[in-house]
Amino acid sequence: MEKLYPYYLKHRLVTTDSRNCPEGSIYFALKGDRFDGNEFAASALQQGSSLAVVDNPLLKVKPGCYWVPDVLSTLQELAAHHRRMLGLRVIGITGSNGKTTTKELMAAVLGTTYKLWFTQGNLNNHIGVPLTLLSIPADTELAVVEMGANHIGEIARLCEIAQPDYGLITNVGKAHLEGFGSFEGVKRAKVELYRYLERKGGKVFVNIDSKALSEMLGGYAFELSYGESEKAMVHGFEALAAPFLSFSWRIKNKPESYRAETRLTGLYNLENVLAAIAVGVYFDVPHDKINKALSSYLPSNNRSQVLETGCNKVVLDAYNANPTSMHAALDNFLAMDEDNKVLILGGMKELGSESLKEHQILVERLLKEEVPVCYFVGREFKDIVPAVKDWVWFENSERLNEYLKAKPLNDALVLVKGSRSNSLEAVLESL
Repeated sequence: MEKLYPYYLKHRLVTTDSRNCPEGSIYFALKGDRFDGNEFAASALQQGSSLAVVDNPLLKVKPGCYWVPDVLSTLQELAAHHRRMLGLRVIGITGSNGKTTTKELMAAVLGTTYKLWFTQGNLNNHIGVPLTLLSIPADTELAVVEMGANHIGEIARLCEIAQPDYGLITNVGKAHLEGFGSFEGVKRAKVELYRYLERKGGKVFVNIDSKALSEMLGGYAFELSYGESEKAMVHGFEALAAPFLSFSWRIKNKPESYRAETRLTGLYNLENVLAAIAVGVYFDVPHDKINKALSSYLPSNNRSQVLETGCNKVVLDAYNANPTSMHAALDNFLAMDEDNKVLILGGMKELGSESLKEHQILVERLLKEEVPVCYFVGREFKDIVPAVKDWVWFENSERLNEYLKAKPLNDALVLVKGSRSNSLEAVLESL
């Protein structure tokens, strides 16, 4: 770090992509399952990088190359060192569902008052978190760092790198069961954020309505709560989603209440918005700025969007899906006051041995709800879709697109929900 960190400070630019090497940047030659970044070190230097951090011994004597035993570990150590040197406050956020939306809402609220930096896109893993930290501008006052994981121990490692002072777990649900093994495994993984903050003496924002989060918190007393319970520090009530979420909120022991309007669909987003409010209140953001930030935030990237296509109204929530988020989306969709409803559901990934069971539970629910039109996409549904009129299975979104072009939908309310790899957003062209 004594040699590498001063070099980084000259330009404060890092890259792991030899096709995108800004002038003066440091190129980190990471390895993947199908590539070895060391092979592209020379290209990165030609493209504009001033230094290539490599771990292939054959490159030790190559001009412009800086050899280390392990490139990934060096990237993470550089990010952790930079985090310590910055001296700013960091809020860490993780959870099974809603962490990206909550992160962006928090950023919208805090950005009204502070010089803020937050995780861009979905850079929330063992590579993305270091890249996030190394991209923080020098004048930043607060940072919001999203942390994702699909195995136990990963959140603990990301905490060592990001060193959060505050933390928030949005929720725990049936996500990444293939890696975590079970719902209990999910809780053991996510609670690593709480345990890190407890050792550090940091503060936790917690949804007081969640029994699981309260149990995970244990005896740790430094909690700043939000939820629909009147016991919460930030109490949300009178929520509606028709289709956009609106609600009232107040601060505990204060008589004033405020009405907030959002462009998010679904009552399930209430906990995400209340989390952003609680963080804003704690950091002294005025209530009018909080509400303005919430009303101005537009969801993107196929998350909680309501789209008018000219032919149909589409509720698009196809960035990701697991049993918890799938049933929450269905709760919201089925409660909407529309006559002509159509479901387009993609298979839920990374459920391991629980996959067949969870997809069967979903289909059985739809039978009980008597949903008239259901289109299922993905191998997970292949052999479990019953012979019901207007219930059709498709191998992929391309096949569904062909079907919808031949039999177009009109004047329908359509929920599009599934895991990212189904590429369900592709069906928009046929809706």
